[in-house]
Amino acid sequence: MIANLGYVVLSSADLAQWRRFGTETIGAMNASETDDRVALKIDEHPFRVLILSGDADRLAAIGWEMVSSDQLDAMRLKCADAGLPICEGTADEADARCVTNFFWVSDPAGNRVEFYHGRTGCGEPFTSPICVGGFVTGEMGLGHLVISAAGVFDETHAFYTRVLGLGDSDDLTLPPPAEGAPEMRVRFLHVDNPRHHSLALFNLPSPTGVVHLMFEMTEMDDVGRCLDRVNAQGWSLMASLGRHCNDDMFSFYVIGPGGVPFEIGHGGLQVDWSTTEPTVSTVPDYWGHQYQVAT
Repeated sequence: MIANLGYVVLSSADLAQWRRFGTETIGAMNASETDDRVALKIDEHPFRVLILSGDADRLAAIGWEMVSSDQLDAMRLKCADAGLPICEGTADEADARCVTNFFWVSDPAGNRVEFYHGRTGCGEPFTSPICVGGFVTGEMGLGHLVISAAGVFDETHAFYTRVLGLGDSDDLTLPPPAEGAPEMRVRFLHVDNPRHHSLALFNLPSPTGVVHLMFEMTEMDDVGRCLDRVNAQGWSLMASLGRHCNDDMFSFYVIGPGGVPFEIGHGGLQVDWSTTEPTVSTVPDYWGHQYQVAT
């Protein structure tokens, strides 16, 4: 059983830009002690987003925290029974992720999907370098991640639901963005916690593999202050302020380093999944979220 989205690993050719964006724009701490990586810390965990030096900006791994060590073993067996090659993480990789050990498989979209139980280096308090009040994590882990599953949308959905055990939250279908373009579809998925979705699948391509990564702030005013910093520092907006229908999130979207989009939000819906049925949507927002043209 998956407890939460524990961490995301990215690669980048410009770590300095990630340091500036993470600390000066978002308000996270950079917990890395070396220059060959950026470790964005937003709570008592050692980090929630790890950016490693690479040739290009793209998604490198999705880290799922398991409820227990027994559940980690059960997931390993479940993946093996599904015919997936099991790759054990090396000791150096485990140290870099601040976990005791982990294994990984590949999803149908080619993403590296990691599973662990036992995070090391937890307990140090989060203190924002620019006085952001805090982020909503705890039992719900990192906010959420939306990934591209272009060309393998149904297969990827089946992998996450039938093999990994994620549950459906919402199935959103939108009309084509332009004449002749395909319709847009997003499947929102939850794990064993109240966050409306920890992962979502998008049916169209993304150059980085990341459609967006969401950080949820504890204070609404911190979202507005972050938007002020985005505008003052010259980052491009992907979408203006708005509020989503399915998870109630009040947010905006900014295009971060290397073209990786971030949603910065507040007030996301928390759900009792024992009494809630998944929804089907055709409208994304109550208001706002007007998409911008990046420059």
